[in-house]
Amino acid sequence: MARLLSPAAFGLVALAGVILRFGAYFAQMGMEQAIIQKPTLTRADVRAAFTSSVGLGVLFAGLLALGAPLAADLVRQPEVVPVVRVLAVGLLLTGFNATALSLLRRHMRFRTLAIIEVVSYVLSYGGLGIGLASQGWGVWSLVAATLGQSLLLTVLAYLAERHAVRPLFDWATYRPLVEYGGRMSAISFLEFVTGSLDTLLIGRLLGAAALGIYSRGWMLIGLPVYLLTTSISKVVFPSFSQVQADRPRLRSVYLSSITLIAALVIPICAGAAVAAPDIVRVMLGPDWAAAVPVLRVVCAAFGLSMVTMFAGVVCDATATLTPKLWLNLGYTGLLVGLFYGLSRYGLLGVAAAVVTG
Repeated sequence: MARLLSPAAFGLVALAGVILRFGAYFAQMGMEQAIIQKPTLTRADVRAAFTSSVGLGVLFAGLLALGAPLAADLVRQPEVVPVVRVLAVGLLLTGFNATALSLLRRHMRFRTLAIIEVVSYVLSYGGLGIGLASQGWGVWSLVAATLGQSLLLTVLAYLAERHAVRPLFDWATYRPLVEYGGRMSAISFLEFVTGSLDTLLIGRLLGAAALGIYSRGWMLIGLPVYLLTTSISKVVFPSFSQVQADRPRLRSVYLSSITLIAALVIPICAGAAVAAPDIVRVMLGPDWAAAVPVLRVVCAAFGLSMVTMFAGVVCDATATLTPKLWLNLGYTGLLVGLFYGLSRYGLLGVAAAVVTG
């Protein structure tokens, strides 16, 4: 698709994604993690999680559709308004599929999850997205592929994990889920802020085209490394949750996890940094040469962040959320200062701030 679309198209979708993630973290209220982490899960818990996910999805999809012009003013990109409004439909779909996907993870049915995610991605982007892009639909081919993937994910996930969908309104059932999920939501929001500051800054100061170059350079190393590590984290979170009371066993599994990830990720990132010109030319084409230095810098960021990610997973699994919240607050303040000092150096300065953070 990088050969069929302009950098500006990817930049607009990247900006829309940041705006939508703002609502997505509150729309879920941490319910996905709550029903995975909860030691004993009842049918009422599942009904409560599904009811809240659907209700909050409807609410925040509507709020984002109405507030899209305000978000566009923030990033100084009025073209993003219709993109945000259409992609807000994805929040509705997320509300319908979140419970089924979480139950699949809790039950550790990762083969089924992999099949669902791969099929929905390939059909949506490989078929719908590329087909529309080749017909000149521009940014809307990316939008259609994103929504198509969410729709397929929703249908396939429910077929694989049929759960109760009857609404439930009982505060006693909601309370333990909300207590855990609310803190998870706050932490996720801070992680969203720290992970999106660079996108917002580039979109506001340098424009959609520069953001498209930055996001594609980031994607070239981020997508394979992120998929690798999150695939493992999806396994270890329910695993850690099941042994949360057995600290010696938990310690052993945690150390094994970070050893494995470090052995995989650090050589991949180092190799990608060396081969950056060839990777960009082969994957994106000759018009994307400006992404080469960005790719080289962000390789260092992924080598660090993907290894330390598992410390956060341990916090989630053991409900050690208050210290994690304070750490994320401190990290947010640090990144703001780094961006303020290094953004004058353009895309490389922003990437260097992420690495330093």
